[in-house]
Amino acid sequence: MQLSQEQLKAFERNGYVTVPALFSRPEVARLRDALDRIKTMTDRPEVVRERSNDAVRVVYGAHRFDDVYRRLSRHPRWIEPARQLLGGDIYIHQTRLNPKAAFDGQGWWWHQDYATWRFEDGMRSPQALMIGLFLNDMTAANGPLMVIPGSQRHGHIDDTARDLDRSGYSVMELPKALIAELTEEGGVDAVTGPAGTALFMHCNLVHGSVGNITPFERTIAYLNVASCDNPTTSGKRAEWFANRDFSPLTTLADDCLLEGSAAPAL
Repeated sequence: MQLSQEQLKAFERNGYVTVPALFSRPEVARLRDALDRIKTMTDRPEVVRERSNDAVRVVYGAHRFDDVYRRLSRHPRWIEPARQLLGGDIYIHQTRLNPKAAFDGQGWWWHQDYATWRFEDGMRSPQALMIGLFLNDMTAANGPLMVIPGSQRHGHIDDTARDLDRSGYSVMELPKALIAELTEEGGVDAVTGPAGTALFMHCNLVHGSVGNITPFERTIAYLNVASCDNPTTSGKRAEWFANRDFSPLTTLADDCLLEGSAAPAL
């Protein structure tokens, strides 16, 4: 799997590109089943609930304790395009699952992910990507990811306010006046697509989302990666927040999500 020249140009221009049907419905179903198991775990600090209810807001590092997500973390269909975009070998900085629950899933204010990785983890440069796999159909109605096209060209933005979620994860929120300026320049895109769509996004792209008040869940599985010559330096956060293995990712077979039985845990 390689991105076309047209897709590469779209990424450079907008800071993101989507690839519909990168993963099949049966593969997505396997990932959703694994997530359903993970949601029942009450003794893992990686599984974080919403502030106002018991719905799961985010799961960190599922590839470290669930075999299905371990396989996804080594899947060539997203690894090869990520290598193409970053120009060489990559390592996983962080994985997370964002299951925005039906009726109860809350939103995220505008931010850049690299701001957190720089502030918390000492990542030295924005040679990094967010790869999001849609596990449900993402529509304009069920709280889709929203991005400001071209905002990555402003680089890392220092004017932020640190907001901690229940897990202690920092979201470096951007001020409203700046968001107004950026949207005047680039507008806002709601990133939608059917389940199985993959999103490749620059780590400095400004993005956020609103809450989900529909009866339709909206889950994104994120695989956040960086160039192997761009390791983190602080080591102060737990490894489910910030992986400390900077060795190059190796790939499994293309059918790894469907082969054999999916063991629930490592």
